[in-house]
Amino acid sequence: MLKLGKIFYGWWIVLVSAVLNFLIGGTFYYGFTIFFNPIRGSFGWTAAATSVAFIFQRLELGLLAPVAGLLVDRVGPRKMMLCGWTVIGIGFFLMSRITSLWSFYGSFILLSMGVSFGTFVVMNTAVANWFYRKRSRALTLVYVGYGASGMLVPLIGWLVRQFQWRTTLVIVSIGLWVISIPLCTVIRHRPQPYGQRPDGEAGEASGSEARRPSSNGVRGQDPPPAVIQFTPRAAARTRAFWLLAFTFFFQQLATSAVMVHIVPFLESAKVPTAAAAFTVTGMTLCSLMGRFGFGFLGDFVDKRYLVATALALQSIGVFTFSFVTADRMWLIAPFLLLYAPGYGGPIPLRPAMQADYFGTDSFGTIMGLMTVITMIGGLVSPVFVGWMFDTMGTYTFAWRLIGFLVIPAIPLILLARPPVSASVSPSCPRSQREIQ
Repeated sequence: MLKLGKIFYGWWIVLVSAVLNFLIGGTFYYGFTIFFNPIRGSFGWTAAATSVAFIFQRLELGLLAPVAGLLVDRVGPRKMMLCGWTVIGIGFFLMSRITSLWSFYGSFILLSMGVSFGTFVVMNTAVANWFYRKRSRALTLVYVGYGASGMLVPLIGWLVRQFQWRTTLVIVSIGLWVISIPLCTVIRHRPQPYGQRPDGEAGEASGSEARRPSSNGVRGQDPPPAVIQFTPRAAARTRAFWLLAFTFFFQQLATSAVMVHIVPFLESAKVPTAAAAFTVTGMTLCSLMGRFGFGFLGDFVDKRYLVATALALQSIGVFTFSFVTADRMWLIAPFLLLYAPGYGGPIPLRPAMQADYFGTDSFGTIMGLMTVITMIGGLVSPVFVGWMFDTMGTYTFAWRLIGFLVIPAIPLILLARPPVSASVSPSCPRSQREIQ
C-alpha cells in the first residue's frame, strides 16, 4: 500500500522531489554562477565563449526533453531518476578534470543529460499523476526546493574560496551521489497500482480496480469526467499548446540570462563577490513568495491571470536590475522583491496548467515537446548577454532589452484558454509497466 504512517504517499514523493530540487538548484541552476568566473579566469576565456556551454546545456535539455517525456510515460520516473542522478554526479566530477574549452563543453553536455533525465520533466510527471485537486499546491511545494536552494550558493562560494573550483566540483559530485540515489528509490509513477487515488481521497482503489484498464487505456486511471486526455499529437494541434509554449519561451529569455550572469554582472559593477553570492540566495528565497503565493492561488484562481501578473513583475525587475552599481547597491532590494516573485510564480503554475489543459496520460511527452520551444529562449539569452558585455563592457543595455522582451508573454498567456476537445489516447497495454 506504500503508506508511511497516515500520510498519503504522494506527499512523500513531493518531499523527495523538493529535496532533489534543492540539491540541483543549489549546485547547478543557481550555484554554477559561482564557478563561472573562476573557470573562465583559469583559462582566460571570454564571457561569451564560456556562456556557449549554456547553449549546449539548453540545446541538450530541449532535445532530450521529448525523449525524457516519452520514456517516463513508458518506464516510469524511478528508473529515469536513478539513471539521471548518477550521470549528474559523473558530469560534475569530469568537469573538475577539464583542461580545455571543449572538455568544459563536453562535461557540461553530460551534466545536462543527467538533469534532463533526472529532474524537471520526470518529477513533474510523477507529482501530476499523484495529485488532481491539490495539484497546483503539490507542485508549489516541489518547487520550494528550488526556491530554498539559494542557501547552498554561499556554501558553494565558500568552498571555492577555500579549496578552489576543481576540488569543490569533486565534493559536489560525491555529495550528490550519496544523497540523491537513495532518495530516488522513493519515487513511484501512479497511485492506482498501489490501491490509492490521486490526492489520497477516501475510497482507495481496490486491487481489481488497479489492474483494470480504464476507458483511456491506463490501468486504474480514472480521471474526473471534466479532464480530457490529449495524445501528444492532439495537444500539438491546439492553439493553447503553442500559446503556452511561446509564453514560456519569452519568459526564459530573462530567467536564463539572469541565472547565468547575475554574479558576473554584479562583480563587473564592483559589487563584492560575497554580496553577489548572497544576492543569489536572496533571489531564490524571495522567489518563494511567488512560488507559494501564486502556486497556492492556482487551485482557486484562473492561472492565466496569475502568470500574467508574475511576468509583469519579472519584466520590471530585470529593468530595475540594469541600474545596479556599487554606489546603488540598494537597488538590489527592489530587484529581489520584483523579479524573484515574478520569476518564481510561473514555475509551479506551468506544469499545473499543462495537466489541467491536456490531462496526465501523456504528461511527460507533451511537456517534453513544449520544452523544445521554450528552451530556445534559454538557449540564446545567456550568450547574447555575454556577447553584449564583451562588446560594450557593460551589462546595462542587455538587461534593459531582456526586460522588454518578456512583455510579449503577457498577452500570449491571457489568450491561452483551455482547449475544448481532443483525441483521446488509444488503449495500450501498460499492465507490466505501471509499478515503477
